[in-house]
Amino acid sequence: MANWRIFGQKRGKRHEPALAGTPSTPGPTGVRPRRKGRYSLSDAILAGLGLGIGAASFTFPWYVFFHQEQFGVRVVDFDGTEIESDLSGPFYTPRVNWAPQRLTQEEIAELPLDFAPTGTVLPDRTAPDTTGSVQPFPARKPAYALVHVAKGRAMIQDANGFWVVERGSILPDNSRVMAIEKRSGAWILRTSNDDVIEMTP
Repeated sequence: MANWRIFGQKRGKRHEPALAGTPSTPGPTGVRPRRKGRYSLSDAILAGLGLGIGAASFTFPWYVFFHQEQFGVRVVDFDGTEIESDLSGPFYTPRVNWAPQRLTQEEIAELPLDFAPTGTVLPDRTAPDTTGSVQPFPARKPAYALVHVAKGRAMIQDANGFWVVERGSILPDNSRVMAIEKRSGAWILRTSNDDVIEMTP
């Protein structure tokens, strides 16, 4: 039985061999596949998310520094009005004020107490040696650097990190911030140890 599907279809052109002495023409080549880009859409999305997270991580500490009233510790203000509590009812047990009674001399004499004095006797009652060879080295004085000043607060830096301080704050060396002021157009921080910390350029 004849196959009628082949009728009406275009037949491909056969590639005939070249005659002797004539240059051969190249046959039809297939369509070259399209090259994909170096980065796909998912790579671009991941790169954008990484850049966004990095930018947020960089700007968030500065936002907290300039808006400390939103992130600081809030003190709860209690009203001065006294509210009487209802302590009546069948399940309320009144508080019993218990006070110990003093023992009499007869009761003290009956107690099994040991009245022999005890203590530790020092082998040598002379004063300890206070020469410089046995004394500990003095603590190293920390070095601070004034980084930024805004809204009455200052950001300082030492070997352990950054600190946000204000007037009256206690520094890591147990000194206090006495003043944050401007001298000759430059900010300085003065401590209770008479140290003057200047703004770093």
